[in-house]
Amino acid sequence: MAEPTPSRASLRRAILDLAWPVVVANLFQVLATTVDLVMVGRIGVAQIAAVGIGGTLVFFTQTVMIGVTTGTVALVARAFGARSRGDANHFMFQSLVAAVLLSLPMVVIGTTFADVIVAPFSPDAEVRTLAAQFVSTIFLAMPFQFIIFAATAGLRAAGDTKTPLILGAVENLINFGINYTLIFGNFGFPALGVRGAAIGTGTSDFASAILFLGLLADGRLRISIRWERPLVNWPTIRRVLRIGLPAAAEQFAFQVGIIIWITMVVGFGQNALAAHQIGLGVQAFAFMPGFGLSIASTALVGQNLGAKLPDQAERSARESVKLSIIVMGVIAAFNFVFAPLIAFAFTPPGEAHDLAVLFIRLHATSIPAVGVFFTLSGSLRGAGDTRWPLYASLAGTYGVRLPLSFVLGYVLPFGVVGVWAALPIEYYLRAFIIVPRFNGGAWKAATV
Repeated sequence: MAEPTPSRASLRRAILDLAWPVVVANLFQVLATTVDLVMVGRIGVAQIAAVGIGGTLVFFTQTVMIGVTTGTVALVARAFGARSRGDANHFMFQSLVAAVLLSLPMVVIGTTFADVIVAPFSPDAEVRTLAAQFVSTIFLAMPFQFIIFAATAGLRAAGDTKTPLILGAVENLINFGINYTLIFGNFGFPALGVRGAAIGTGTSDFASAILFLGLLADGRLRISIRWERPLVNWPTIRRVLRIGLPAAAEQFAFQVGIIIWITMVVGFGQNALAAHQIGLGVQAFAFMPGFGLSIASTALVGQNLGAKLPDQAERSARESVKLSIIVMGVIAAFNFVFAPLIAFAFTPPGEAHDLAVLFIRLHATSIPAVGVFFTLSGSLRGAGDTRWPLYASLAGTYGVRLPLSFVLGYVLPFGVVGVWAALPIEYYLRAFIIVPRFNGGAWKAATV
């Protein structure tokens, strides 16, 4: 018997039921980095710049995990939609194995070459030393971060967005407590500053990873894990990575672009770099609703295609986009109007604050386009069509943002504001590329 077609209201409720826990969970994830920035910002501008550099490098390493999690989502969602729980559990376990294997080189690189890695992004010796301290410490926790990424992706693909939310709250409480203790030297502990922030984040990642593994092994969630023989199933891991490789390449290219973009800002001094890191922190918060709706659309598209309901998959995606435009438009207006107050949360009045206000307002104009791009890209990834989001990202980052930033910032006399002004143009181009691909409908026939 054919599945009943849900009404628009029930479809929107299904989307929001999946999306809001993702938004709040990502709020907690971003909050961990933001808490680091806010706390060390009470020490000085150099500390803000150093933690911002470290956070950017951590995000860069996570591009590797995109290759795992995108494949995990597509495979688990299809298996779950086809009511094949055994396959879903298998994909989850092997994704966790892949996550651990891929994280180990990151630990070696980050702990051994921290000083070299941070050098291009450091405007002076003080920032370089502090950033190296942060990176060499936090990279020790990379396996736990990768486990969290893979487990979260699998659970969300199966429609469980609340478990990652709860564990994200626990992780943030741990992070805040350790940060408060070690950054400022409270309760008789030494004041470790930037290194204390890294210890807090790493320890909270460890605790969260253990909780994820314990719950998955317990067997009472929508998906579960059991020890497999062989431990490493290379055909499955290759299948996961084959699907996820374009998404990983997209994020890799994006993060390389971000790093190049930061080096452009470094030339304008410590205050400009601190403002840039503040702006990126605010950007991360602004992206969260769009990301949450993207994850909801990814899961619903994958599940509906697994259940052989392509028209329902398209309806889910279109309703997700409509909701994203509304929500992201409200956030854009809020950030633009209240940019001065937002910047005060990170830094007191001064040049860094004033520059941060400019960044936040310029970025606000791009947020509606971000919502469209995120949601439609998530829909395509849920179908296993991961190449077009890559093409759009490459065109936006390397065809628009970087060359236009160089021209406006260094050739024309607009300085760091010119570097930032390219951002809104980039995201409208991304949306312009991804919309026709989705409307063409070829993604409905994608195989995983």
